[in-house]
Amino acid sequence: MDRRSFFAAGSGLAAAAAGAAGLARPAHAAAARNTPTVFDFGAVGDGHTDDSRAFSKALQHAAANAVLVVVPAGHYAVANTIAFKSEGNVGQGWGLLCEGATLVSQIEKPGADVMSLASWHTVRYFKLIGSLSIVGTGREGNGLHIMALGTAEGFYNFLIDGLSVERCGGHGGLLEGNVFECTIANSYFQDMRQNGFTLAQSHKGIISTVNIMNCFFNQNGQYGLATTNFDEKYGGPTDVRVYGGYARDNQGFGFYYNNGIAQASLIQVGFENNCRSRKPGDPEGAHVYGLGSMRMKDCAGYNQTGGATYLLRGWCNALTYLDGCTQGADAAMKETGKSRLIQVNGQRGAHVYLVGCAGGLDVVSGCGVTWEAKNCIGPSPTGPLRLAETTTGTA
Repeated sequence: MDRRSFFAAGSGLAAAAAGAAGLARPAHAAAARNTPTVFDFGAVGDGHTDDSRAFSKALQHAAANAVLVVVPAGHYAVANTIAFKSEGNVGQGWGLLCEGATLVSQIEKPGADVMSLASWHTVRYFKLIGSLSIVGTGREGNGLHIMALGTAEGFYNFLIDGLSVERCGGHGGLLEGNVFECTIANSYFQDMRQNGFTLAQSHKGIISTVNIMNCFFNQNGQYGLATTNFDEKYGGPTDVRVYGGYARDNQGFGFYYNNGIAQASLIQVGFENNCRSRKPGDPEGAHVYGLGSMRMKDCAGYNQTGGATYLLRGWCNALTYLDGCTQGADAAMKETGKSRLIQVNGQRGAHVYLVGCAGGLDVVSGCGVTWEAKNCIGPSPTGPLRLAETTTGTA
């Protein structure tokens, strides 16, 4: 199995997204000449002096005056949380326009976020764009934390583009509460002690309609990307869509969806050597763990030494649909003979439909989930799947 063939699965859309982002940057640069910089709020940018207060003041000013504050290239030390707290409704564009800046965490307080944006009102049109890196030490909390902790408050219609977060003690990014209708694009979340990026229902707020485009989630201590519920055991964000990108070498699942019956959609996403904490062939290992209705198109899983036996496993309670997806293995995983595209499991009445897929399937006997494979290849409980044929079964 050629490893590069799996890398290529998500590359087309990723390249298009990156190209579109590149075309936008000249306009950003022109706009920067007419906006204030963080130096206007007291930032030093020498990599040693604490600039957290200057960034906090810049964010409050940006929201109050509907401007983008420029963050010039350089290293900015952060010894305390950069904090934005809404002081009223915000309904015009505001935020930070970054030009290759790095926030270097010097936070000593365990669990304190590097950057925290909290809404107690209706806050819209935030932008964190350009090129910004957040580098942690493992002592702080989350790299970027956006929250609206209630049902009357909201933080939505925002864009994060060109962000990289690494080595933070919590999650690289955390959206929590009533946060919705947003896009995270062309960003990197890796080497976190917890998840690369987490979206969490919290304080009875609703996270929904989140587009994640051309992002990478690598080498994290738990999951690459997680959607979950801080309020209850089950349920989670609705309509989280991932276009392109990659999840590699995470200790747990590449993606974890605790979504109940809500739909999750993945298009042209690649996965490699996830579930590093498990051994190859582990029946509970997978690149993607999904509770509910999963939709995956042109996604590729690949494994050598990780424990991601399946591209997808979990609990199906409605229709799970895989189109053009593949699961391949080499080295230790291939030697187990257990690598499969999907493990069919869930509640009676649910259905798994595979079309044009490669990698085969296993079932958890007695669960009652029906399955159908059309124009697929790979092993199945009823015999080999073949092109130009449709095979069906019941677990």
